[in-house]
Amino acid sequence: MKKRVLHGGLFLIMATLLLAGQALAVDPIPKEAGFSGFFRPGVGYMDIESNMVAKFLGTDLSDERIDSLEKSPDGESSGIFSPAFQVNYTLSNLSTQFFFGPELGDLLRFDMSQQLGVKQKIGDLGILQAGFLFSGISTEVWSDPYVANQNRKETDRDSSGAKLAWGDIFGSGLEIDYKYRSIDIDKERSGEFLGLSDADRKLLDRDGDIHEFQVLYNIELGGKSSLAPSFAYQIDDRDGDARNNDEYRFQLTYAYLGGDPFSFIVNGMIGWADYDKRNPIPDFNGKKQEDDIYGVNATLYYKNPWGWTLLGSKPVTFFIDGAWAERDANIDFYDEQLVSGTVGAMFRW
Repeated sequence: MKKRVLHGGLFLIMATLLLAGQALAVDPIPKEAGFSGFFRPGVGYMDIESNMVAKFLGTDLSDERIDSLEKSPDGESSGIFSPAFQVNYTLSNLSTQFFFGPELGDLLRFDMSQQLGVKQKIGDLGILQAGFLFSGISTEVWSDPYVANQNRKETDRDSSGAKLAWGDIFGSGLEIDYKYRSIDIDKERSGEFLGLSDADRKLLDRDGDIHEFQVLYNIELGGKSSLAPSFAYQIDDRDGDARNNDEYRFQLTYAYLGGDPFSFIVNGMIGWADYDKRNPIPDFNGKKQEDDIYGVNATLYYKNPWGWTLLGSKPVTFFIDGAWAERDANIDFYDEQLVSGTVGAMFRW
């Protein structure tokens, strides 16, 4: 059935937490025509360390005021709530489906992008999918993150783009997908406080485009178990060359989907990112940023024995999830870490 990941502090929330489920790029088309979907409310706890992201879901995630650009960020703890849902409509041919909302596979990887799209099954060729991606979560970053000993100001961060995917390729477990996102920072003022030259400030510009390519293969092990290795390559093409980078991630997912009453999914991820140009901020000593990326996650599902439903749904399934993710940069200011725990319920129609 947890990342893709974005930079600028959101890596930890919307990307390295690729980690909470089977690495499926394309959810299957239902075998019945008509409406279907899911509602997956969850509550939990999150502790995050980041100098770049200000708020997520209206919750403060980093300090408004910092006293140094040479230190790793302090941690911020908060409660989280996620009322995710998706609505689908499958045509009577059982080969075409229209959908709105985050895909279950993406949602379980903590990729919160909303999607409006269509899937088409083409015989033995597999399932083709195309969709429009747009921001579904209120997110704010610091207009100028590099302000010390004064309060920093928030600004909106928006993204939009598209996704193309090909799953169940020739009836195999092979899946590939491509995502494109355009990133827009409403008031991008990186480096203004430090009095950097226009050329150096341009190196820090976070506006731009992200291209991600992923390939994965789902291996059935028998006994309701499966193993899914995957590889993702991301081109983070920002307007500022010091923020441009190439990122490489390897993920391994083990799933036991017995379902009576327990199922569980375990993920591990490792990767790295290399940046194009030196960082112009004097405190960073002319370094080009390099990141090491790590993440682990486990999710346990419990099929309730009481047959509880919601508005005609299938019996509810409860879940509990725990995750840890880290981006370890050679420039301490850009270090990021997240620890989270979530409990909730899954209703499917």
